[in-house]
Amino acid sequence: MHLRQQVSPLADSLMAMKATNPKTILEFQRRFDSEEACEAVLFQWRWPDGFRCPRCHGEQATRLATRRLYQCRTCRHQVSITAGTAMHKTKLPLMVWFWAIFLVGRHKKSISALQIQADLGLGSYRTAWLLLHKIRACFDESLDFPLRGLVEVDETYVGGTEKGIRPGRSASKKGIVVTAVEVLPKGKLGSARMRVVPDVKGESLIPFIRDTVDLDADVATDGWHAFKQLIREGYRHERHVCKGPQGSPFHPVLHAVHLLISNLKTWLRGRFHGVSRKYLPAYVAEFMYRFNRRRSPPDLFGWVARRLVSRNSLTLEALQATAEISA
Repeated sequence: MHLRQQVSPLADSLMAMKATNPKTILEFQRRFDSEEACEAVLFQWRWPDGFRCPRCHGEQATRLATRRLYQCRTCRHQVSITAGTAMHKTKLPLMVWFWAIFLVGRHKKSISALQIQADLGLGSYRTAWLLLHKIRACFDESLDFPLRGLVEVDETYVGGTEKGIRPGRSASKKGIVVTAVEVLPKGKLGSARMRVVPDVKGESLIPFIRDTVDLDADVATDGWHAFKQLIREGYRHERHVCKGPQGSPFHPVLHAVHLLISNLKTWLRGRFHGVSRKYLPAYVAEFMYRFNRRRSPPDLFGWVARRLVSRNSLTLEALQATAEISA
């Protein structure tokens, strides 16, 4: 067995380089121009305080020369830099992963699997699609920061026109997305949350509000009966509707949430030409992440890469099983 490099908390400067967001393509190319450069940064993200053996918690390791493995100097356990992460057993080069993450973050309105396949020269659409969905799995919002103030809530059907189905809340094969958004002074939109739900019953809508909206908030909805339970939940509930011409039904006045819903549908049609109901939750999560950080773009590249390191492996079978549960 050939050994090459001893790794410790005081490894060389490349191992300790700070992971910042590359500002340009040229900067990205200079920084991640080889598998070794990508591995060094990945090491720093996985073990920011230095190597830790998953078996004995030893703090020093030796990198094997012939494989991308680190051998603990205490118990001699061997661990891959990607083992136990979302990149577990990946056959793609690290440079492909890094480029995919960079392109997802760089494109303001996301990027399609077909474009990723073409840009990175991947052998199949399926490989590009799974790669993107592993990245999208990182786009989830914390429930630790509930919406406050005046919050508009409504739900919508997402999908194409269905023959024989009238607009409105009716039986449908479309995806159903419930949305909540903070309304700031002058009608500006604050933070928001979205969730794909199986139906428009109170059993589906109320838990979403309970999870995402602060109990002291003022919740504005339309006249849908499922929202009447909000009063029993302890919320201040407002019914925002206005009466149209004589004989017409009441119309909801929820400008903020309807604007956000319209933006979601435009984004799905324009960027992806529509998505299946089965995988809609992943796209909704990405839309929400981008929307909530629209004024202060985050260090998306480093943030996603670090999350991939901390997440378990997501196989195609696991992704399909999760989608079946959400559908």
